[in-house]
Formats: sequence, structure tokens, C-alpha cells
Amino acid sequence: MRTFSGIVGRVSPTLRLLAAGMLALVHPVLAQAQEPQSALESDQAPNLERIETRIGQEGFESPPAQLAQLDWLIGQWAGYGIGGARSMESWLAPIGGTMVGTFVQETAEGSIMFTEHMYLMQEGETLVLRLKHFNADLTGWEEKDDMLTFRLVAIEDCAVYFNALTLRCADSENPGAGLVAAVRMQSGDELLFQFSSIISPQAGLCVEEMTTLDMNFCAANILTQAEARRTQYLASAIDRNDTLPDLVAQITASDEAFIAYRDAECGAVWESWKDGTIRTIMALSCRIEMTDQRTHQIWQTWLTHQDSAPPILPEPKPSR
Repeated sequence: MRTFSGIVGRVSPTLRLLAAGMLALVHPVLAQAQEPQSALESDQAPNLERIETRIGQEGFESPPAQLAQLDWLIGQWAGYGIGGARSMESWLAPIGGTMVGTFVQETAEGSIMFTEHMYLMQEGETLVLRLKHFNADLTGWEEKDDMLTFRLVAIEDCAVYFNALTLRCADSENPGAGLVAAVRMQSGDELLFQFSSIISPQAGLCVEEMTTLDMNFCAANILTQAEARRTQYLASAIDRNDTLPDLVAQITASDEAFIAYRDAECGAVWESWKDGTIRTIMALSCRIEMTDQRTHQIWQTWLTHQDSAPPILPEPKPSR
């Protein structure tokens, strides 16, 4: 959803080229609407396999919308952006009629290329997206009091369409699993960003924490709880079979093998993200999810009955 307009001389030649592509689209967005019209998509559509973005006709009127319709957007997302380098996006829950978002585009070497600070705001009966760009040294692209403004064209279940900028669920049947962001260029082409949830979507963990450090502490605490429950369920499985020492030895060996596999797998995840700020949360998320899966396997195999008798311990749910 990167916009690249109003860029000052400090920006690299690559980003200047991107800025030129967006210039003709962003400046009309900032202009005052004239006679209200319906927010219909432009007839002049680019020749793309799937067109993600929509363009409001001149003077269009934004439709009614509420921030509560965008609860699927809340969370931390990671994927790949410009030049195949990593990018990250995060959105907090609404605070006083505003959702605060951030975007980070890395370079191929793993340093910051640029960032965005975004406000998704309630404005009367509709929504508007405002943002500012910053270089790696925190110098701004826009002038001090300037920002880019994207007016709402349409809103659907799991999708919101601003003028030349789209945010939507990757899978409308599974909100939280992934996020797609797209921005229309002057050429008619689109810049497309595809993100996955940093935290396992079924767990819904730590998405309201304010900083990466807060998220790390939150996820570490959840992992401690997940580990304690795995230990409890494992002990119950061993206790149930304490008259069968060979079986107990196999159960214990299988759990030791699981720990070795989990550590190696999640260590690989950390290694994959080691140059990014989210390396710790990615590795912790991996450990939480795999530990929960192991606990459920112990429960299903050793703590349930073949008949309708209740299980020895309750079915474990995802750690939160």
C-alpha cells in the first residue's frame, strides 16, 4: 500500500521513479471534492489479471463506514515488498476514532528503506486514510504539515477500497490469516504487497501490544503457559500408563524427540528472520503453535477413551 509521492530530494533514485508513477494519482486525492457523485470505479482500468485497486470518479462521495468494520485489519503482518525485500505492517485497535498503523520496507540487505505512519480515521459518517513517509534517518518525505489523504471509495466484508489504495483479507473465509495491500501507479500497474500474520491467526495473540518489545514479552509469557500445560498433560499420560514401563519410555522418548524437532524448526524460523526486528516474535510464535499441537496430540492419543467416557483432562485449546 506504498504511495511514494511528494518525495523530497533525500530519497533514492529508485524511490523517485516510484514517486513519479504515483504522482498523478495522489494529488487528485488531496484535492477538495466538487459536486458529490457516487463512488464508482473508473472505466479506465489497467490491463491486469486481477485489479486490486479502485479509482473514484471526479467529485465522488465516500460511502458510510465505521472503524468497527475493519477489525480484521488489527494485528502485525509480515511479507515481501519492493524488490522482494521484507516488509512489515501493523495496525492497532481503534483509539478514540482512529486506528494507528505503521509500515516498514526493508532493503535487500535488511536495513530500513523507508517507513510510513498511518492514521485510519473516522471522518463524519465515512473513513479516510492519512499517512506520512519517513526515511531511515526519520527525515520526512512530505513537508512538516503535509500528508497524503486517501478517501474511501467502497467497503466490503474483509476489504476496504480507498482511492488508488486497497486493503483486504487474503482469504475472506479466514480473516486474520493474511493481508493484501495494493496501490495503483500512473502507468496503470499496481504495486502489490502480500502479508502473513506474524502471530498464528488461530491463536489471536498479543495483537494489541504497543511495541515489538511488548509483543516479545507477551508471547514469551504465553509460551511459558503453553509449556506448563504440555508438561501437565505429558505427566498425566505417563501416570495413566505407569504400569507399562516400556510404553512410558516410548512416550517420554517421543516427547524428547518433539522438543529437539521444535527447537530446530523454530531455530530455522529465527535464522530466516534474523536480520529483521520481528525475528523474536516469529520464533516465539512458532514455539507456541508447535507446543499447542504437541499438547493436543498427547491429549488425543493418551488422555481420551475409545468410548463415550469423558477424557482424563479437558481438550486443550490454543494458548492465549
